[in-house]
Amino acid sequence: MELFIVCFLFTVAVGSAGYGVWRRFYLSPKAKKALYKDLEQRAKAGDKEAMYAFAERFYHEKDETYYPVIFKWVSMLAAQEKDPAVWLLLGDLYASGCGTERDPKRALSSYEQALTADIASGCNTDLTKEAHDYLESCIIRLRKELSK
Repeated sequence: MELFIVCFLFTVAVGSAGYGVWRRFYLSPKAKKALYKDLEQRAKAGDKEAMYAFAERFYHEKDETYYPVIFKWVSMLAAQEKDPAVWLLLGDLYASGCGTERDPKRALSSYEQALTADIASGCNTDLTKEAHDYLESCIIRLRKELSK
């Protein structure tokens, strides 16, 4: 009986976590529009966390209609913050040409700023080891591209 209860509780916990992940990434169009409006209003009011949350969320949607706003807010944040995650996202925007013209020199500069900020903080930032490695690989790739 105890094993049944433990299995049941485990199943409920895993199911709840899975549902939370599903809701985060697979919003209905109505919920997505509501999230967009909420984050946009907060960002326009100057909420830096909302600006970054908006940018990160909708950049990964791969919907080009969001890119100009994402670029605008990430550029504003990068001018004010030394957060490596912001500089990393700005580098990705310049490297891919999302919301702006593709600019490998600015992408390289942004990636270098992100890496410098991450190292300066003693790697006590939100960047994971994978993100740190990604930054280094982007810097190497862009330096090769620009040296041609």
